[in-house]
Amino acid sequence: MSRRATTPPLALVAVFVALLAGSGLAGAQVGTPAASPGASPGTSPVASPAANTGTITGRVTDDATGEPLTDVYITVGWETLMLATITDADGRYTVPNVPAGESAPVLGFHDDGYRYHNSEFDDKIDIVLDPGQTYSFDFSLVPLNEPDGEPQLNDAAISPDRAAPGQDVTFDVTAKGGQGGLSPEVIAASPQLGRMVLMKSVGGDRYRATVTIPPETSPGDYPFAFFAASNACYVNSVFPTITLHLDQA
Repeated sequence: MSRRATTPPLALVAVFVALLAGSGLAGAQVGTPAASPGASPGTSPVASPAANTGTITGRVTDDATGEPLTDVYITVGWETLMLATITDADGRYTVPNVPAGESAPVLGFHDDGYRYHNSEFDDKIDIVLDPGQTYSFDFSLVPLNEPDGEPQLNDAAISPDRAAPGQDVTFDVTAKGGQGGLSPEVIAASPQLGRMVLMKSVGGDRYRATVTIPPETSPGDYPFAFFAASNACYVNSVFPTITLHLDQA
């Protein structure tokens, strides 16, 4: 399934991650203060609701069995909002502090051979929240289990992997292949931080983004999973994971 890029206007809210400028190599922010590095699955760890925002909640199930799917990486937006969480044992997720008035597509990525889901392209839904609104979006993921169609990711890296708030951190991965060719969604996401990073090509099969950790981010360990989608909506079966260690500023 082919993709089209959308670029909604940025909202000037503190919880909003800055758009990766130009080539995506500088100036973007990867997170805001987290409630705790050990936040529970299913909920983005944002300390308190912000003004002019809403909440997206939902449940993810297996399309073949109807059973809930745990550990589905949820991103809200992918070019601008860049929020992230992960489903809990009952397949449920909650993403608070979604800027009101902005297009907020919900994307779901799961390893183990599942097709990924995009609310905008699969369901033809344009999710735009009102201030204070809670929007419910349930969806299912289709099991594919066709390794030949999946993108291949390797050599994932975070440099440095130990940093302090306010420091620049670079995310790298080699991504290629996948049925229909590689889609622009080459992502690293940390549910513990509540944010995702969109990497862009820097030549060949190498993808990269440099982001600035905001000064107020809580110290702790933040695992980032790396995944990508093909234009036929295949996802890599194994998500490489690297932990970013944040020290006290």
